Amino acid sequence: MGMTVSHQSGNTSHTGRLIMNGGAAFGHLLLAFCFGSFFAGYSKADTELIYSGRYSPNLLAAALAVVAGCIVHYCKEHGGDGNNNTSECLLLFAFSQGIQNGITRRCQTLPICTTHFTGYLTDVGTLLGWCVRDGVTGEKFLKAMLFAAGIFFFGLGGVAAKELHESFSVQAALIAAALTAAVAGGLVPVTKSKTG
Repeated sequence: MGMTVSHQSGNTSHTGRLIMNGGAAFGHLLLAFCFGSFFAGYSKADTELIYSGRYSPNLLAAALAVVAGCIVHYCKEHGGDGNNNTSECLLLFAFSQGIQNGITRRCQTLPICTTHFTGYLTDVGTLLGWCVRDGVTGEKFLKAMLFAAGIFFFGLGGVAAKELHESFSVQAALIAAALTAAVAGGLVPVTKSKTG
């Protein structure tokens, strides 16, 4: 549908650039993303749950928003209404990404960004610069590699979306929703935190 629902920097620029000529569609995505983050904050999302392999109702809500977006897209497409860049599907996807980023950016030990990577590019470059300058390969290097891995897998997700879109259309997002729901349900084999 020609719109981004996760990284909002471009949508902000497009809103300002095109406000007199259809830019409101970009602004709606900004609001939906912000409302998703509001939801995460208002519901007091426990930001450590997903990193300790425990059930995260907020992340599950993000997955369900993607499923709802796929249902809306399917119904509009098969009902003859068509989908465009103002579709409710996109608003639900942006809402989902706002929830997800509202959770992951608040992790106490290391804020993780899962929806946009401009800051990660800065972090990778800066951390690697420090490592090379000081000959350090410890925690700074590991953080740089974590951020680089995030960028790589975000890009890989883009490749998967492009390849799957031709066969499955927007319904390919159900794969991402299923993976998100698995993480939300604590089904991903991560190291569980010790209690007691």
